[in-house]
Amino acid sequence: MSQPSSASSRARLTADVLFVVQLVCGLAFGIGQTVKMFESTQGVSISWFVFWGVFLMINMRLSFQSHQAAPSRVTYQTRVIYLVWTSLMAVNLGVLIGHRTGQWSDVDTLTSGLALAGVTATLIVGARHHLTWRDPIVRGWLAVFFKGVPQLTLAWNMFLHGGAGLAAIGIWAGHVTICMRIGQLVYAIREAGWDRYRRGSLISEVANEASWIVATVVWLLV
Repeated sequence: MSQPSSASSRARLTADVLFVVQLVCGLAFGIGQTVKMFESTQGVSISWFVFWGVFLMINMRLSFQSHQAAPSRVTYQTRVIYLVWTSLMAVNLGVLIGHRTGQWSDVDTLTSGLALAGVTATLIVGARHHLTWRDPIVRGWLAVFFKGVPQLTLAWNMFLHGGAGLAAIGIWAGHVTICMRIGQLVYAIREAGWDRYRRGSLISEVANEASWIVATVVWLLV
């Protein structure tokens, strides 16, 4: 009996560490990016924050549904993480819009066009399989276009105009927290097995990290 109990304690401790690290990284990103944008908004776009907020809300909804389907300590912590990040993105968007250079640009138009085209295609494919936007897998792919595409166009924006508006702490905190969320999903899957909610979340987060790697490489080079 002691071995299973010990394994359970280690798993809980690991999950708690992941949770705390994500909270710290979230605050580091949110506060660091806010401070940076008071200095410069070069390379940062309104559409990036707007679509990021939509992405977070989609995943937050998935995390709430996942918790309802198979509640656990990990799924509860995941809900909190998405709530915190959504709040932080709202603050950052407000700061950018309030900045004198925070205006809609051609890159924002490009981002919106590509993202909405991907969303439309996802909904059409889903409909052909008799799936609505409420399906977790469909939502996972919607999140890809709401987050992955804007991060790729963010990289393009930095390539064109420079990346002085992006905080270094935000870049690295972003990688840490995405990997932490993927780690939490892996633990949740090990706890309760695969379900459509977790699969949808994993699809979106893997795309999130891949596109953020591209943005990071461009940021390092410009």
